[in-house]
Amino acid sequence: MIIIGKGKKLGSKGAPLFVITLLAIPIVHWLIFWLGVNVNSILLAFKLPTGEWSMETMKSVVREIIYNDANTDINLKTSLKNTLMYFSKDMLMIPFHLLIAYFFYKKITGYRVYQIVFYLPSIISGVAFATMFSDFIDHKGPLGIIMEAAGVNPVPQLLANSDYATGTILFYTIWIGWGGNMLLLGGALARIPVEILESARLDGISPWKELIYMILPLIWSTMSTLLILNMTSLFLADGPILLFTAGKEGTSTIGYWIFEKTKMGPGMYNSVAAAGLVFTCIGAPIILFFKWLIERIPVVEY
Repeated sequence: MIIIGKGKKLGSKGAPLFVITLLAIPIVHWLIFWLGVNVNSILLAFKLPTGEWSMETMKSVVREIIYNDANTDINLKTSLKNTLMYFSKDMLMIPFHLLIAYFFYKKITGYRVYQIVFYLPSIISGVAFATMFSDFIDHKGPLGIIMEAAGVNPVPQLLANSDYATGTILFYTIWIGWGGNMLLLGGALARIPVEILESARLDGISPWKELIYMILPLIWSTMSTLLILNMTSLFLADGPILLFTAGKEGTSTIGYWIFEKTKMGPGMYNSVAAAGLVFTCIGAPIILFFKWLIERIPVVEY
């Protein structure tokens, strides 16, 4: 028997109707805003640009994933490799975000100054911040002058050299990526009852054990959500490629590859649709398995 509101009961006969009503909204939303929007894209993956049905578009995308196209710097294999690097960076940074959020929670000396330093990149416009960063690290900018004074000759052009470009953009995304997750984790930490941690401290628990054995289980619902959400960006992780390099110097990602192909015109839409379908078929089972694995860890209720 389902209880609704105060004193109102929904008998077993009305339960199926209640469940159907609850499920109707997300199902209709999915049919209209996902299936309805993407059905043409799915069909394009099995057509040639001329409109004939063919598997050649799918085959060409698979070949491009396996083999680099020597004629262009913006190829799918390099883009896939870089995207997986950005994704791995996002996943690996979550424990560091938790650690910094814990330090703020413990109110370490000067923590308010550190909060401003970490949150500032999230407040300033992305275009403005990327421009300031690229000007600062330019070989004729402040960093170049410092390196030249230190005896570095020639001063490397970090965004115009394939040996440094991707690493430089990765560093930039790490720098500006602290704010969001730390804000969510900080909120989760703030909800922990003080009595629980005070009891543990009376028993002589160390800060590290407090973090691992007390804090982490208590905020696992938030942590698991962050991990699953980050996992959904398996083939979507990206950086400000257009602002820094426009995909040159081996910095292209899948997102930028799609942008570049789409910009070429309708003749490339089939390849883009086929690539999206391939990555969806690969990523969906991986994400669902990861979600199942994460949800097997019990959540501590308090």
